[in-house]
Amino acid sequence: MQFWRYTLFLGFLVLALTAAGQDEDTSPRRGSRIIDDTTRQVYGPKSSRYYYEEDVFLNKQTYHLIDTAIRGFYRYTYLQKNENLYQDLGNIGTAMHPIYYQTPASIGVSSGFTQYDLVWDTEKIRYFDTKSPYSNMWVMLGGGGRSLTKASYSRNINPRWNFGFDYRGLFIDKQIQRQGKGDRQVRGVYYDLYTAYQSKDSTYRLFANFQRNRHQTDENGGIVHTDNTDYEGYFQTNVRTYLTEAASTEVRINLHLFHEYEIGKALQVYHVFDRFRQGNVFTDLTDNFTQDYYDYVTIENDTVDDRSKFKTVRNELGLKGNLAKLFYNGYYAIRNYSQTYSLDTAHWHRGTEHYLGGRMALRLDSIGELSGWVEVLQTGNYRVEGHLKSEWFEASVKQMQYAPSFIQQGYFGSHDDWDNNSFSNVNVTEFSGSLHYNSRVFSISPGLTFTSLTNYVYFRKDPSLTAVEQLVTPRQSQSGQTWVSPEVRLSLTMLRHVYLRGRAIYTTILKDEDKAIRVPELFVNGELSYENIFFNGNLDMQAGVNVHWNSAYRALGYDVPTQQFYVQNSLKIGSNTDGIVPSFPLVEVFFATRIKRGRIFLKYHNLVQMITKQGYMPTPYYRGQGSILDFGFDWSFYD
Repeated sequence: MQFWRYTLFLGFLVLALTAAGQDEDTSPRRGSRIIDDTTRQVYGPKSSRYYYEEDVFLNKQTYHLIDTAIRGFYRYTYLQKNENLYQDLGNIGTAMHPIYYQTPASIGVSSGFTQYDLVWDTEKIRYFDTKSPYSNMWVMLGGGGRSLTKASYSRNINPRWNFGFDYRGLFIDKQIQRQGKGDRQVRGVYYDLYTAYQSKDSTYRLFANFQRNRHQTDENGGIVHTDNTDYEGYFQTNVRTYLTEAASTEVRINLHLFHEYEIGKALQVYHVFDRFRQGNVFTDLTDNFTQDYYDYVTIENDTVDDRSKFKTVRNELGLKGNLAKLFYNGYYAIRNYSQTYSLDTAHWHRGTEHYLGGRMALRLDSIGELSGWVEVLQTGNYRVEGHLKSEWFEASVKQMQYAPSFIQQGYFGSHDDWDNNSFSNVNVTEFSGSLHYNSRVFSISPGLTFTSLTNYVYFRKDPSLTAVEQLVTPRQSQSGQTWVSPEVRLSLTMLRHVYLRGRAIYTTILKDEDKAIRVPELFVNGELSYENIFFNGNLDMQAGVNVHWNSAYRALGYDVPTQQFYVQNSLKIGSNTDGIVPSFPLVEVFFATRIKRGRIFLKYHNLVQMITKQGYMPTPYYRGQGSILDFGFDWSFYD
């Protein structure tokens, strides 16, 4: 019912704006708007531009051209799009977690179910200004029954009003114990509808969108193993997994409205409305074998059906404007929230949060931009952020205090039970900076990030407990964590058309008595490619080798019932000495080309496994994607 209400709301909004648009232009159409007198197509990537709501909010009228580049086009997975800085369960669309700590988006309450944040955040709404209807089709046909489809459409109803939608289908077959084509492990359907409108004199602007994503993953619990299982045993074709009837499902829905009225360049009044809903479900039709997999049982049932629902409604009222080169913003926001569990009323939460904040940005064209953000909550939580960006260097500082998530504070499910209402708020201090040198043939950007945590809350597996006790539970660190991560990015052009690009991160843990931070000491991405343009710009191509490698470390494990990643000590990923998983680079060979308005890529993933017959594990006891051939293309239309 909620879904249909949202859809009808946006439908009525579109119809109302359509009527307004039709009243403005009733003149008959004369001639073709797609071609001129020479039959030359005049509409294309440069006639269909897009921008983000954030650009308008910050009073930056920035337009972006449609992406037609093939550089990196072959990086289509969520992990590769984010520079391999996440770990997953070895298949596209499975649960993901950042390898390096990330500050949260909100200083207030949160559900704690973040394993599919990357799937949701990938689809950032783009608003278009098109001279003709724009549509795009993106298709990936991967080996092993892995396929992704994206479709986008946008058009201007009149010069001041745009409407469009996006669709994404995620259909990924199992890569272990696959019974045949269509034996899915991941099924996901995302779509959005959006519209942007402005009055004739541009004093009033409105942006509205509706987003919905349903993501379902079959949970296999990892590969069945014993203390005597050798490394090669994890990559046999007949390996079994612990769970066969378990699944996690997440549905996220958001209705968003932003509108502003401009009194003058120095003053605009705005309002932002968001209604967000996140539902998470874990089910398992248990049998005698799978019952042995779980470390703890709170409810003796033949089937497991754990559900949680997190809802928020946020209204923000504020002022903003430009005073010469200074942008300012001040706001007040009220956020109503609720968190419920199907099997637990003791940890239900309802409440209201009050935010007060402001932003400033000093934009100096010749030097760069200096910006800041301050926000406080009535609970005492706060954020203070500062950023400096220029052509030669950039730096940022963050100081935050935020609330532990609801699932960390208290939870009761079929296999878990805890109450941590005494957890304190988490404090984080983060400094980062980098220098930039760019020339025609060589670019380098050395940088450094310093992070310090106090009262850090995380999940941990305690091997000292017996099997009848809960092994994976949330903990709050008492000692604090501090680490520093210097890094370098570089790009080198050789022989005009050969490019070497790379990034390396080195991390040193300065303080962590609880051993709560688990990151590789060294993390490396690299790409060597040949790139050229032929036939007067009508054929653009890139071919080469992409490499990712990180040093041995005890990567986080994955707890299926709670869908949480946790600190573990049983397996060291990428170890030749004290673990079972040897270290080798993840290598793929690729070819990509653009022919007029179409782009195509072909790549072979995990070349090393084809040679050695040994794979890799991104998460303990979950083997990564094996050697496989992928093919994908996209095509844009401007009429």
